[in-house]
Amino acid sequence: MLILSSNALEKINDRIASHQVWGVRLLMKPGGCGGWEWELKYEDNPSEGDEIFYEKVAVDPMTLSFVEEINIDYTEDGLQEMFIITTPNATAECGCGESFTI
Repeated sequence: MLILSSNALEKINDRIASHQVWGVRLLMKPGGCGGWEWELKYEDNPSEGDEIFYEKVAVDPMTLSFVEEINIDYTEDGLQEMFIITTPNATAECGCGESFTI
């Protein structure tokens, strides 16, 4: 299950429109000191087998097989703005918060 905050959904829709793409892809990939990290990238078309959330966010079956819930929020703090992606079933996070362990 993917849960987007209203801020995240608004920002994703804005960025999709400005880049003229179908939507975005969220995937979990090996990396960082925690073992896994999130990647959110523009997508021209979803792939076969993807699960589609909010009509514009594609998540691959491998990612969904590892996590039961994914939460995405968007925050702005001064000049810094970012998507914050978390999963409740992560067992640990690295010190910088960029990667996690399941």
